[in-house]
Amino acid sequence: MTLVSAPAGYGKSIAVSQWLETCGYPAAWVSLDKTDSDLRLFLKYFVTAIQTISPDAVRKTMAMLDSFQLPPLSIVIVSLINELDRIEQPFILCLDDCHLIRNESVFELLAELLKNPPQSMHLILTSRCDLPLPFHMLRAQSRMTEIRTQELRFNLEETTTFLNKTLGIEVDPATSRALGEKTEGWVTGLRLAALTLKLKGNIDPRLLEPMVNAQYVMEYLFNEVFSHQPPEFNRYLLGTSILERFCAPLCDAVCLPGEDPLTCEAGGWKFLTWLKEENVFVNFLDSENRWFRYHHIFRKFLGNQLKRHYRTDEIKTLHANASGWFFDNNLFEEGIRHSLAADNIPGAAEMVVKHGHTLMDDQQWSRLERWLGMFPRDTIEQDPELIMLEAWHNHVHKAGHDLSAMGTYLEKVKMLLDNLPEKNSLHAAQIRGHFDALCGFQSLIFGDAENAQKYIQSACKNIPMHHKRARVLARIFQAGAYQMTGNLEAGLPVYVDELQKSLKVDSAYHAMYLVNLCFIYWLEADLFMMRKNAERSLKTAINTGQNTDGSEYERQPAASDRPAGTIIRLSYIDSQQKFSGFSYSPPGPAARLPG
Repeated sequence: MTLVSAPAGYGKSIAVSQWLETCGYPAAWVSLDKTDSDLRLFLKYFVTAIQTISPDAVRKTMAMLDSFQLPPLSIVIVSLINELDRIEQPFILCLDDCHLIRNESVFELLAELLKNPPQSMHLILTSRCDLPLPFHMLRAQSRMTEIRTQELRFNLEETTTFLNKTLGIEVDPATSRALGEKTEGWVTGLRLAALTLKLKGNIDPRLLEPMVNAQYVMEYLFNEVFSHQPPEFNRYLLGTSILERFCAPLCDAVCLPGEDPLTCEAGGWKFLTWLKEENVFVNFLDSENRWFRYHHIFRKFLGNQLKRHYRTDEIKTLHANASGWFFDNNLFEEGIRHSLAADNIPGAAEMVVKHGHTLMDDQQWSRLERWLGMFPRDTIEQDPELIMLEAWHNHVHKAGHDLSAMGTYLEKVKMLLDNLPEKNSLHAAQIRGHFDALCGFQSLIFGDAENAQKYIQSACKNIPMHHKRARVLARIFQAGAYQMTGNLEAGLPVYVDELQKSLKVDSAYHAMYLVNLCFIYWLEADLFMMRKNAERSLKTAINTGQNTDGSEYERQPAASDRPAGTIIRLSYIDSQQKFSGFSYSPPGPAARLPG
């Protein structure tokens, strides 16, 4: 492996990317950010990157990632290492900005990968700090190359060459030495310094004399650069500094055309063209040159300038403009973030409520948790719909061991429902439907099947049809209540009727009911009916040739091709999260099924 480690702005990513262009081996690149600390998401990116080089590789590991419950990490690691080891063609994988990862499981996976290296893979890690990986072992075995700040820092000769090319003149050695010392060979600092000197038209090292360290040099240079830009583009620079990424239409939406303080004369495309031509600390985020972001240090500087030049209410207006564009383009997470920054908490809450059940239906529980986590606690405590979404999240991830939290959620929702001004409205009935579903579940857990049936009957009446996941769970609670009282035959017709209705809506919805019906038969110890419905589920998936998220379905071997007694994993995928079931191919008639 190769480790490239240095602070921001030392050209780690550029050095690696330029080397990859000339190394002669196929390569894949994964740019990491803070949200990629989720193990499943990290592995998705990792495996997808590998498949850009070898499309038929790591399919079993990908299937594990597509299951509802991620298998234990040890199983995933073994599968990944074994599949990577089967790739014969030498290749390179670069994981960029590894310092943003905060999940120990991700580093545990990487550590095992380094201890048992696939024969054809070369791994490159870039980071701003040392990582919790077994580098000592790799050093001892001479299996590691380290490129650190000292190697990336420009020496005097490199500084002189860089300045000569950037400024287009032969730079005086004293100027090169002064800039090199002040920036300590930091290439971003040198670039800023060169641009400042170029704009000044005075190549004089004394320009930097008032500054005593790199941080203040950068602040000084940023001001020098900024003050020399055309006013119409300065407005764009300030207005777009609120954005983590931007494109031309978004720039137009945030910085509306006009001559007022919050508007800009130039259009978004003209601004982006200027940015690219002037190379003003902007990074390209896609191959089509549609999305961009500022260098993080430059964006921080622009943000400070924005606060100096604009009032608080004007900055909130910029965020409001951004949130409107993101919402219109179905980029809800960024829209919610900017809506909250604009102090439009009701608008942000409305979007979460409007789309939260879609996340539930698609089983995007991590995203739902992230959305809810953006809000102040008191906002959630005062909104019954936000609390209900949080309660559903709690049910899916913690219901088995955190019933006290569920009780707390339900008490808060009941209090808010009692105080709703429109108690008898359709809106209130929908909230009560979700409330009753979880009350029914809680009654089931405490063995009160009679009350569970009452609650769930109300829930099934009031939960809207388009809240698919909640309706499926309510029906499974209802069937569970009938099963608990020994009267499953009375409850099954209701469940089967809902099952048939779901077939007309979509296959993913139908699959939820089929899988949960298997669960009910499991509770009933009716293995024949459990297997029969599991086979129906499998047949539905095979006939469509797809998983329930629309991706290609990986067909299992025919029963005749499998050895007797083989357990086959099936995966039902609802958008991004997953459900795994199992099909059993029994042995011959003389054999016994395992316990």
